[in-house]
Amino acid sequence: MRRAALRLVVTGLGVAALLGGTAPVSATAASAPVSIYGYYPTAESCHHVGQQGRSTGMWPWYTCFQSNQLWALQIPW
Repeated sequence: MRRAALRLVVTGLGVAALLGGTAPVSATAASAPVSIYGYYPTAESCHHVGQQGRSTGMWPWYTCFQSNQLWALQIPW
C-alpha cells in the first residue's frame, strides 16, 4: 500500500511538472514555485548535480525523483 501511495505522489509531481512546472515540494517550501532543472540517467548523477548547485549557492535545496526511466532534478525557481 505504501509503495502504491508513493507511486501516486511521484506520478502527480511528474504530471504537475509537465503541465505547469510548479508544485509544492514540502511544507517548508510550499510557497516557493519549483522547476525541473534536468533529467539524469541515475539517482547518483541527479544528486551530484543537485549538490553542486546547492554548494555553489545556485539553489537552497533540491529534490531528485524518478520520472519514467530517468531521474528528475527539481529545484526552487
